[in-house]
Order: sequence, then structure tokens, then C-alpha cells
Amino acid sequence: MKLPAAHVLAALAFGPLAASPVFAETACPSTLEVEQHADPPSGWSVSYSEQPPRLSSVTIYDGMPSNRVSIKYNYRKQNRNELLLRWDLIYSPRSYYLQCSYERTSAQIAMPLPAGVRGCEVVFDRLVSYSGAGMAVKRMVCR
Repeated sequence: MKLPAAHVLAALAFGPLAASPVFAETACPSTLEVEQHADPPSGWSVSYSEQPPRLSSVTIYDGMPSNRVSIKYNYRKQNRNELLLRWDLIYSPRSYYLQCSYERTSAQIAMPLPAGVRGCEVVFDRLVSYSGAGMAVKRMVCR
């Protein structure tokens, strides 16, 4: 029995062959809660900022960050207000890792990117910078 063309198109559009894979999106948290402890010299007092450290840097690694194999971005575009960096990730037998760094702390967080993630984009605000920690991250995503 020959199926009408409309049935074939409907089967392709709604059948399992048309199902596109769903990949998780991953992004660095915009802030990081950090508990600090200082031991001031005699006669000095300590105070702490109430604002949590903000995201200031993103690094992509081929393998665990401790292996120190960071990947350079493939695309860079900047204008007066923003700097866009994009990493296009090709197959690697190791997992890619996303490392997030924050201003006013040496704490960094990292996680393996989910299987199927094909790239990451970071947009920095060129008008906002952190002392010794780079520019403010406006938005970022890996998908």
C-alpha cells in the first residue's frame, strides 16, 4: 500500500526520525557565596563586604582544569560596550570543563560540560571592570 505524500510528511515531521536531540544549557552562576576569615594583626579590625563576589572570568578546559589545558576562543568580536568570545567545541575523548572565576576571591568553581554541548559564548561589559579581575560578565551560556 502506498501512503499519500501528506502522511509521509507527517510521519517525518512528528515521528522519531524528526526528534532532535535536546542538549542541556550550562552557565556560570553570576555570583558565588564565599566565607572568608581574616586574622588581622594586633590593633586592626576586620570587615567584610556584604556583596558576594561577581563572575569575572570564564575558562574552557579540554579535560580537568587541574591539567591546565585551557582552550582559546574561536571567535572574538568587540564594540565600544561589549566583548563577545565564543568557543566552538569539537569532539574530544576527554570531557570539556567550564571554570568560573569571581572578583575579590581566589575561589573558582568548575564542572564538566554535559555531553553534546557544542559551544560556549561569553559577553563581557567593557564599561565595567573589577580591580585585578577583568571585566564584568553580562551573560554567558554553553549549549
